[in-house]
Amino acid sequence: MDKLIIAEIVKQVIAELRRSVPSQHVLTLFSGASTGFVAGMEAIKRMTGQGHRVTVVFTPSAVNIITEEHARNAGATEIIMPDQWVDAPSLAQGNDLVLVPTLSINTTARLALGLMDNLITTLVMGSLLAGKPVIAIRDGADPYGKGGEIFNAQDGVATILKDKMKHNLESLATFGIELVDEPDFLAAVEARLLGVHLGATPPTPTPAQASQPTLPVSIPAPNGGTPFITQNDLLMLSLVPPFPCRRGPGLPRWPRIPSNGLD
Repeated sequence: MDKLIIAEIVKQVIAELRRSVPSQHVLTLFSGASTGFVAGMEAIKRMTGQGHRVTVVFTPSAVNIITEEHARNAGATEIIMPDQWVDAPSLAQGNDLVLVPTLSINTTARLALGLMDNLITTLVMGSLLAGKPVIAIRDGADPYGKGGEIFNAQDGVATILKDKMKHNLESLATFGIELVDEPDFLAAVEARLLGVHLGATPPTPTPAQASQPTLPVSIPAPNGGTPFITQNDLLMLSLVPPFPCRRGPGLPRWPRIPSNGLD
C-alpha cells in the first residue's frame, strides 16, 4: 500500500481517537532550564487546542526566563506564579498528567532526594504518590548534554560531579518519571493523552554513547522489505494541522533564552 495512503489512514484513526478522549487536566511545571521551553509552549498550544485544561506553574527562576506572557500566548488555562498560595495536595490529586518541560539540574537533585521543599517538587512528588503519570524532558538536567553545555562543561573535568548529576536523573526514572529527549516530548505527551505509553524510560547515555549517531525510529526490514512502523512513528504522523504552527508542522520559532540551570 502506498505510504501516503497509510499516513492518511493513520492520521484519520488518530483524529478519531482524539475525539473520543475526554478533556483532561494537565499540570505543566516550568523550572529553571531553558532547554525544553519551545517544546513546552508547543505542548500547551496543542493541548488547549484539543480542549484540555492546562495549569502552568513557575518556579521563581523560570518566570524570569519564560515569563507569564509566553504561557498566556500559548493558551494556558491557569497560571500559578511563584508567590501565589496553592492547595498543593488538591492540585496534585486533581490532575490527569504532569509535564516538566524545563527540568533543571537543581530541581532534579531535589527530586532525587525525595524533597518536597517547594511547589514544583511537591506537585511532582505528590502526583507520583497519587499515581499520576509524569513526563519530563531530560536534556536541561543532563550534565553530559544541554545541562552541562550551559556551564561550558569540559570533557574529563568534574567527572565525579557530572556522574552524580547523571545518577540523580536515573533516580527520577526509578521513581516512575518518564524522562524523554526534547525531540520526543510532543509524541510522548500525545501518547499519554490518548492513553498510550510509548515505553520505559531509556537509560541516560554515557559520554561515549552520547557521541554515537541516533538510530532511526523506524526499523528497516531485512532483505530490503517493508520497514516496521513503531508507535512513535504513528504518533508523530498526527503532529500536523489541525493544530496551527508558526512554521508548518514543526515547532514555532521562539526566542532562545540562556538559563542559569537553577530552579
